[in-house]
Amino acid sequence: METKQIKKIISCLAVILVVSMLAAADGRAWNWATHAYIDDHLGKSGPLRNMNEIYGGTGPDVFNFLFDHPDWFQYLYAQTHGFRVDSQEYDTFMKLWDAARLDLGKAEAFGFVSHNDVWGADSTAHHHGITFGQDEGYVIKKATQIQNLAATGAFDPLPALESLFPADTPDELKQAVALEFYHNLVEAAVDILVVRLDPMIGKKLAFSAILRSPEFPLLLVKAYGKQFADKVNIPYPEAVKVILASEKEFRKSMVLYGQALMQDENTAIELLAEQLADQAVSYLAGYGLTGYSAPDLVPIAKGYIEVAMEYCGPDYAHEIDATIEFVKGGLKSHHISY
Repeated sequence: METKQIKKIISCLAVILVVSMLAAADGRAWNWATHAYIDDHLGKSGPLRNMNEIYGGTGPDVFNFLFDHPDWFQYLYAQTHGFRVDSQEYDTFMKLWDAARLDLGKAEAFGFVSHNDVWGADSTAHHHGITFGQDEGYVIKKATQIQNLAATGAFDPLPALESLFPADTPDELKQAVALEFYHNLVEAAVDILVVRLDPMIGKKLAFSAILRSPEFPLLLVKAYGKQFADKVNIPYPEAVKVILASEKEFRKSMVLYGQALMQDENTAIELLAEQLADQAVSYLAGYGLTGYSAPDLVPIAKGYIEVAMEYCGPDYAHEIDATIEFVKGGLKSHHISY
């Protein structure tokens, strides 16, 4: 691939990541197969309840694809994951647990709460890793490690992303945008590695979406609909429509994502790279930036997924196992059981 073309691709990715950083401070942390694996080791053993726990464990990311409305995404992401302001923690994700009444709804809410970014699974990825990255989170630390190595030319011909930004881009912004990109690729890489721990995880993820209780989208509406409508100044019926449509599309995407992970490893990497490229084009289109081709973005994404797999391979399983025990403790201490 010619240097000029690579520069165009990286510039495209830079815009995407600036947008995502404006929309939410951290983006995803652990990705969906990793959450599925964690939730498969929590809660009830009954197959239907377990499937609903797994789907619920991916549920806080239902609104991640609201590319056309980054302000809506920013608000709903904070509500479903919890957030910190001036050292204060806000457990807004508990609204869904409080709304659940029926057995399968409780199973979904159990998984949903396990995901949170305050004391749940995402917190070890973003804020305090247990076996690695104790000072900033496993995923963030790995992303920083890869970023630093890329700056030395360690992954040639893959370029260090910062070196390909326009010359007048502030260094601080180059670093931040590049780190967010490496962060996203680490998440995808760990999901591929999780399949090595459990070759059935893709099937479990897909079937969790297929078998999810119809109560889940109604719980999202009950927990977040009214306040969402008030916050973004839209009529309540429109807010309900946004929530239900988002969950419907997310459910479909979990089936497809699970199916991708059912393939052989090389094919799965290719499919995840294609998914990231498609999301990139959607981000750009949402901000009026068109003319970019998803196939052009795939080689960059694929190359860095493979790099991240190499650097996470030796210790990802230890961190995930430690996260499972950490989340078990958090659920117990917060009296989350059903």
